[in-house]
Amino acid sequence: MKKLHFIYSMTLAFDNPVRQHRFTLKCVPLSSERQQILDLSTSVYPNEFLSSDRDSFGNHCIYGYAQGLYDHFSVTVTGTALTGLSSFETARQVYQLGLFRYQTDMTRPGPCIRAFHDRFSFSEETTALDRALTYMRTLYGTFHYLPQSTGIETTAEEALVLGNGVCQDYSHILLSLCRMEKIPCRYVVGMMTGEGQSHAWVEICHDGHWIALDPTNNVLPDDQHIKISAGRDCKDCTINQGLFTGQTTQTQTVHVSVTEQQDQS
Repeated sequence: MKKLHFIYSMTLAFDNPVRQHRFTLKCVPLSSERQQILDLSTSVYPNEFLSSDRDSFGNHCIYGYAQGLYDHFSVTVTGTALTGLSSFETARQVYQLGLFRYQTDMTRPGPCIRAFHDRFSFSEETTALDRALTYMRTLYGTFHYLPQSTGIETTAEEALVLGNGVCQDYSHILLSLCRMEKIPCRYVVGMMTGEGQSHAWVEICHDGHWIALDPTNNVLPDDQHIKISAGRDCKDCTINQGLFTGQTTQTQTVHVSVTEQQDQS
């Protein structure tokens, strides 16, 4: 178990003021079997009208509306996470697993992913976890991490054709391969120890448990990962969505910091 202090900060700067801004934020981690969230603090600007609720996947959502004129929008979430409490989450809502068996527009396989999938032949005794691990390890050895080589709309098939991408692409490709095996699996957004951006990985359902796999780093996430949200693909986990009125250019800045705290004896 580790005690991790985290800061998630996002700012949108507008070169001309905007108004009537409606937004949804998914940037607040929740406690679960794997992690306990303590000392949580959330700051949103502007904060004229705010509410919160859970979406259909159980993610914490902040809903807001800002009517007046302003030239920037920001959110900061800070807190402490006790991580590594368990190696899995229980798949309590078994009747919903069907949602995570089907491909989406982001994960639908094309010729390249099908050719990758056809390289493997598993026996009926091979577990879902062993199949997913085989795909993850092979993907890690053949796909290359290259920042800014893909975008938020890049699909799994497009990324694998390129041969490189970022954590979103690793995760979408692994989801595609697992769904070809009829393994329920979901996309996860979270944070890792260090400084930089948010991170993405995958969870598969095996024997009634959600087990996490991080294909970008070829590891099973343990006490260095903080989970924020989960869904069918990245579009279900978009951290900031919104609409506003105004003719402007926006510049987004995101900073994530996760540092281990040592208990003082």
